[in-house]
Amino acid sequence: MTANVRSITKARASARDKTERAKVNNRTATTILVLVAVLVVMGLGATQSASSTVAFNKTADNLYFFKRQLTGVGIGAVFLFIASRVPYHFLRKLAMPALMATIGLLIAVLATGVEEGGATRWLALPGFTIQPSEPAKAAVVLALAYIFEKKHKLLADFGHFIAPVLAVVGVVGALVVMQPDLGTLIIIGAAAMAVILASEAPIRFVLLVGVAVVLAATLLAFTEDYRADRMTSFLDPYADPKGTGYQVIQGYYALGAGGVFGVGLGASRARWFYLPNAHTDFIFAIIGEETGLVGGLTVIALFVVLALAGWSAALRAPDGFGRMVAAGITAWLSFQALVNVGGVLGVIPITGIALPFVSFGSSALIISMAAIGVLVNIAQSGAQRKP
Repeated sequence: MTANVRSITKARASARDKTERAKVNNRTATTILVLVAVLVVMGLGATQSASSTVAFNKTADNLYFFKRQLTGVGIGAVFLFIASRVPYHFLRKLAMPALMATIGLLIAVLATGVEEGGATRWLALPGFTIQPSEPAKAAVVLALAYIFEKKHKLLADFGHFIAPVLAVVGVVGALVVMQPDLGTLIIIGAAAMAVILASEAPIRFVLLVGVAVVLAATLLAFTEDYRADRMTSFLDPYADPKGTGYQVIQGYYALGAGGVFGVGLGASRARWFYLPNAHTDFIFAIIGEETGLVGGLTVIALFVVLALAGWSAALRAPDGFGRMVAAGITAWLSFQALVNVGGVLGVIPITGIALPFVSFGSSALIISMAAIGVLVNIAQSGAQRKP
């Protein structure tokens, strides 16, 4: 009789524990969705404001970029919904084919890509263009997570650990840097490091790769003149205010004009051809100008909470593959936001990468929203880690 009572009590406790975990998982998933929805809406408003003058000058339609971004939001929402509903375990089957397809696209863009601003990063397809370096971020995360899960018992051997890192990150990274696109390479490196950190690899291997990545990025930063110029403008933008330091300085002016509460939505002065790339790389400066310190801090806070929610999903993932994928996606999006905002604020060198969910760019937006769908899927599946 006593054994039966204990069994019933234990079963009830287990049921309560499962219910509580389910509530936490659903709260995490809901938090992620709400944060991204707010960022996307803010991005649509900021894109319209920042791009209207450029759009009218280019096409006589001041809604040109807004319409394209809105289309990207619609497509991205479909991908997000699908990714959040299909069990993330299915991604194991897609990991290696996605990597091969991405490598093919990266090779194609080098051979037949569209050159713009001294870089060849876009591939023209019938009716639209894509930027293969965007799906490359997701492909690297999925491929590394898949391989490390398969080899989890062998990761204590340095050879088994470093081989997939070189094969995946090395190949994709080399193709990306040939475009050239050091900024995206840095984001891919950060995402890969998060996957490695969440794997069962010894911490000494993680630290070794981390040091190698920092050294490689530092070396690459000075191998091209335009990258060296960015470092110079970062250290002292006023040394060449009409040249390499122009964009940074104009960003300062825009942020300074915003004050605490901003000049008002749609009232930006910097967008009138003063600030280059106002609707892409430097859209945070327009947000700061129009909504002030309050708006800028709000954007930063949204990304901080998104990073915390993403890491929570990773820690509660039911298996190693989910944990590594969630960690990689979270690091990719949060680190990219950090690098973009840091460049606009002048605390780190400009890299030319966009602000996730906010900057104009359909390829990046669709891929990022699909990645959020996967993150939501993992968050909803979260449970105590299985051995």
